[in-house]
Amino acid sequence: MIDISFIIPAFDEEKKIQNDIILADQFISSNNFSGQIIVVDDGSSDNTLRIAENFKEEIKTELIVLSNEINRGKGYSIKKGVLRSKGRYIIYFDAGATIPLSDALKGIELIKLGKCDLAFGSRKLRDSIIIKRQKLDRKIASFLFLRFCKFFFNIGNYFTDTQCGFKVLAGEIARTLFNDITLDGFLFEIELIILAERDNYIIREFPVTWKCDRDSRINFVKTPSKIMSEINQLRKRKF
Repeated sequence: MIDISFIIPAFDEEKKIQNDIILADQFISSNNFSGQIIVVDDGSSDNTLRIAENFKEEIKTELIVLSNEINRGKGYSIKKGVLRSKGRYIIYFDAGATIPLSDALKGIELIKLGKCDLAFGSRKLRDSIIIKRQKLDRKIASFLFLRFCKFFFNIGNYFTDTQCGFKVLAGEIARTLFNDITLDGFLFEIELIILAERDNYIIREFPVTWKCDRDSRINFVKTPSKIMSEINQLRKRKF
């Protein structure tokens, strides 16, 4: 088994994906890990897929590029990457590297010491450092989303930031849990929490250094309807 599997979900990220791959490769080599990088192109309409494919010979780490024929969603893409992974630890992060990959060492250490099975980066902890803040509309949406999920899905009150796109997971546990994930979009992480708590796995948050990426793929017209659809799916599911 290799040490690290990086998973990078990407949708129309031609300006960022090459640098994300380079940063993941540098993290693996500088920390003397064995590893792989899995890019999952989510039906991009730009050159994301071609750029990632053409970069395979430019780095030391094994690079696997997967592609969805149409845009399926972040949850679908990460599940696809997780189930293809072989790492003792799985690290997934949003394209654009808004959090330094060195922060993943905190999550790895928590898992290695047996303090948790899944380590979630959080922008809301006391020791987190925010370099560029969200705009007010995003702050309000994030706050309401977390409150809503805690109320309707009875997830732990200790969570401060379920949607931070930076997670470190114990590989075998993650592959088992993601095999049971049904949601394709944003709420897949809430489903992951519910499944983990059902199976008595431990989740802990760790602080990160974060800068807001204003080039977000969230669409405030289309995204709410997709979230409501997934909320209904999740509420109907029997765990």
